[in-house]
Amino acid sequence: MTQQVEALLTEHFRYTPLVHLPSRAGLEISTDIKQSLIDDIINTVNTIIYRAVEAIENGLFSIPPQQLGYSPEKDASGKNTSTIDMNHPEAKDEIENGVHQLETLLEATVDKTFDKFEIYTLRNILTVPDELAPWMRLGHYEVCHSLKLMP
Repeated sequence: MTQQVEALLTEHFRYTPLVHLPSRAGLEISTDIKQSLIDDIINTVNTIIYRAVEAIENGLFSIPPQQLGYSPEKDASGKNTSTIDMNHPEAKDEIENGVHQLETLLEATVDKTFDKFEIYTLRNILTVPDELAPWMRLGHYEVCHSLKLMP
């Protein structure tokens, strides 16, 4: 992507579509750079995944162990416990392990899918052919052109 095309897309979307990092041999590049449009989309989807997984985990921990297939255990007073806690360590471990597996599966799927999305977007959506870039003018430049402020 040339600087002219990148400037045109940034001005049109009012957002940087892609961040180019300078290549420096052997030097670490700062991670607090301005995020690109595609990075923000992927980060938003990942945030939604984490919220959903957390809600699933909270929901499973709020279900009585008997409904999950565990035998009822009694507390010190002889009553059945109603939620998963330290009285059901195997249920707690199984839920935590299962939720972790679900989260890992979702992350891997999103990473794979959004790699394809990023490639498609950069090749087909956020692109302007080099031969067309000099001829493209955004709407707000029409006023400048009509006032003879631009060539």
